[in-house]
Amino acid sequence: MDDPVDPPAVTPSLAAGLDEMAGATDRLLSTVDGLTPEDLRGLSLLPGWTRAHVLTHVSRNADGLANLVETARTGVDHPMYAGGREGRDADIEAGASRHLGDVRLDIAESAERLLAAFADLPEAAMSHEVTMSSGATAYGWEIPSLRVREVEIHHVDLDLGYTPDDWTPEFAGRTLDQLSPLFRDARDCPVGVLEATDDQGQWEVGASGPRLTGTRTALVAWLTGRTAGEGLELSPPGDVPPAPRWV
Repeated sequence: MDDPVDPPAVTPSLAAGLDEMAGATDRLLSTVDGLTPEDLRGLSLLPGWTRAHVLTHVSRNADGLANLVETARTGVDHPMYAGGREGRDADIEAGASRHLGDVRLDIAESAERLLAAFADLPEAAMSHEVTMSSGATAYGWEIPSLRVREVEIHHVDLDLGYTPDDWTPEFAGRTLDQLSPLFRDARDCPVGVLEATDDQGQWEVGASGPRLTGTRTALVAWLTGRTAGEGLELSPPGDVPPAPRWV
């Protein structure tokens, strides 16, 4: 078992993370409540996926993260998805054909299961490392923020009026903290450094390349491929290039 994180530092962070997680879910459900069956079958911003695919994916992600909470709780490895990513993809494909009411109920119930998984979580679990389906690792205390990231980004993917402008700068900055090492180490990024104009933040995302500046929200929207770089400036000057593919 990993050494536990100091409890005073963990408890407020976890409580705040769970509140943020619940808030993101509530905003998503509010959007879903405005859908018609025809809207559900409409195309999302993700190639090849309808909105029903996106929403089903959000539900299965909640269940997958609940498995990781159990890993953190017990120290016994539970894969995020029992059938791996292929099993997850098959579940998404099957779930995308359901009626609107079933899709909506699945989002709410899977989110409740994830929230319940954190009940009475031992302090030592917060610093236990878990492995996600991508192979990336995280600590138990980080799981709520990973869930918020999933819900917020895929909410935008529904293409129903919720945009990166609805993300808070704090969410954007934290997401840049989380993703910049991934892009620096595992992607051929055409930009070397991201620099925030609404904060002091800088994030290295490539071994070399120009500097891209803008608000934290605009930077993370570009980095995750949700915009083409509107509102950003390249130095030396030039057209903002596409970001490397991200999920």
